[in-house]
Amino acid sequence: MKAPKGLQVLVATKSVEVFQALRTIPDLEIRPALTTEQIAQLIPTAQLAIIDPSDVVEHGYEVGRIQTILSEAQEAQRIAWTKSSDFLTAREYWIEQASRVIGGINLPKKFTIGLSAYSGGVGKTTLALDTALHFARCTEQPVLLVEFVYGASALSAITQFAMPYLYDLITKADVQPAVYQKVTMIPMDYDNCRLLPAAEVGKYLKRQFSNHVLSVIDAIWPHGLLGSVVDEVNRWLVVTTPRLDAIENAKKLQAELGSRAAVVLNQKRGAADSLALSGLERGLDLPYVERVDQWNGRLGRDLLRYVYGSTWRQHEKSENVFAALGRRLTHRGAGDQLA
Repeated sequence: MKAPKGLQVLVATKSVEVFQALRTIPDLEIRPALTTEQIAQLIPTAQLAIIDPSDVVEHGYEVGRIQTILSEAQEAQRIAWTKSSDFLTAREYWIEQASRVIGGINLPKKFTIGLSAYSGGVGKTTLALDTALHFARCTEQPVLLVEFVYGASALSAITQFAMPYLYDLITKADVQPAVYQKVTMIPMDYDNCRLLPAAEVGKYLKRQFSNHVLSVIDAIWPHGLLGSVVDEVNRWLVVTTPRLDAIENAKKLQAELGSRAAVVLNQKRGAADSLALSGLERGLDLPYVERVDQWNGRLGRDLLRYVYGSTWRQHEKSENVFAALGRRLTHRGAGDQLA
């Protein structure tokens, strides 16, 4: 039996037989873990996980939470997950399943990410736009960015790009969404949209979702019209910063959204923020970026790696320096992270 070169196996079990069996298979890397926190850190880079929950020490995450994350990742074909007894009785099968993960380059035909927060000023609009733009550059596949706000559109403000709003898109048959740097954009004008039945909003947006490989929702929570599409979201990402009020709000919103939600810590500067973050269960940490208005994918890249796992790494490509310079010169956005 031979594994694909670079195959990474997360092992959290006391079974000596598992380690012995894995050592007989060339070209794979064994990544042992003892605690739930270690497992959470290794999941994004592993293609196969062999875990016996009763052997795992809870630290940072509950075992049930880890099982939920693994199940969701396996359903999205980002990892193959099994217990030691099942692996030992069907080794070739599980190595084959892991090989499909590492060899797969096809993204799901339709996937929706929702970025939300109770708190303002955490950078979710910036993160949503950077993610959508980076996806478009790397895959050249259709990507959609939809906004749910009260009051003025943050997307319009941050891009300074003239585009039709959701109300006109729904009520006027001859109006089509604008495309900004290969991203289909649907900003919201809430004063008009609130006059529309929620079912009509949902019907239009679901049709748009079906035409895009990735849809990104930038949403204030709660929002009166969001319920029309909430069931379309595959993964909720609750955005917070190291601010104490934002952290407490993120904990509450994650609990409200349930197992489909993970906390994304944005604008982390360093050790000084660690005290405020103590006890915050989160899926991803993003650094503070000085010039977010360049939309260079620094934030979006890490978020897409988290969401898509090993599949995404095969879609990353080095961008031409002149293309990046061109974006910098032509972009007319704000210099600070918004909304």
